[in-house]
Amino acid sequence: MRILITGHSGFVGKHLIEYLSRDKSHVFFGIDLKKSSTGTDIGDSELIEQKADLSDRKEAGEIIRKFKPDQIYHLAAQSSVSYSWKDPVGTFRSNVFGGINLLESIRETSPGTGMLVICTAEEYGEIKDGRAIIESDKIYPENPYAVSKTAMDFISTIYHRAYGLNIMVARSFNHIGPGQSEGFVCSDFARQISLIEAGLQKPVIHVGNLGSSRDFMDVRDVVRAYWHIMNKGKPGDVYNVCSGRPVMISALLDMLISLSSTGDIEVRVDKDKSRPIDIAEIFGDNSKLVSATGWQPEYILETSLSDTLDWWREKINTRKGN
Repeated sequence: MRILITGHSGFVGKHLIEYLSRDKSHVFFGIDLKKSSTGTDIGDSELIEQKADLSDRKEAGEIIRKFKPDQIYHLAAQSSVSYSWKDPVGTFRSNVFGGINLLESIRETSPGTGMLVICTAEEYGEIKDGRAIIESDKIYPENPYAVSKTAMDFISTIYHRAYGLNIMVARSFNHIGPGQSEGFVCSDFARQISLIEAGLQKPVIHVGNLGSSRDFMDVRDVVRAYWHIMNKGKPGDVYNVCSGRPVMISALLDMLISLSSTGDIEVRVDKDKSRPIDIAEIFGDNSKLVSATGWQPEYILETSLSDTLDWWREKINTRKGN
């Protein structure tokens, strides 16, 4: 099978290729704004990498005509909520225009291609009655990133209805695990703890709002969910990808600190890490995904946190050794 993965060299893309490459019959075409090795062991599978800007209509069309993919996992995005406040225009260029160019290219030259569009739980905004979010809940985005993903979400399902394209949407909640960049809360905490352990930072962790709750799931469960949606989901449908339970950010931090080899660590609030609008609680209901595809999460939160911390320890110790 010929599989195109946009944003292949990112956090999720690396884990997705590693998971999919267990089937040696796949040929992967990975595209990203930066052309670089994934650093992922894909065994005997073939990976073709190319630097590409999907916001360029001609470039997106050439990729589809050249590779003729059976499936597309569209991961490429500006995925930081915080950064989207700083550069809303760039966020829209990346998250909307690039995706539309892919949809148009499929419509014109490869209408049989299956495509999974990765969107976000940020689209929902805040559900104020304390229940888990379901796919039919009202969309109410409250930051530029969420608005951009809402646009891509809606236009993807429109292209399915209008042109009969085999498109599905995943609304992913927070995912964590080894390899995530420091711009995300769990990885940021783990990085700071690792720096403290290595003697490269004072025993003080700088944090934003610890009072909000989020639905955290291991990235390795996330990519399995993506495969299940692509291969067992219904075209035109939307699926929550989530654990189904909220975790307070403060509890997440406490768990990571408890895994540290360092004694007393001071927690200090940094206003620069706060968002202009921050939703108090978001967690999802994954029953539609489970019933439609048979997917089940395998990783517990403690394992995800431990693996993330170990990844940062190795990264920082290697850098320190150099």
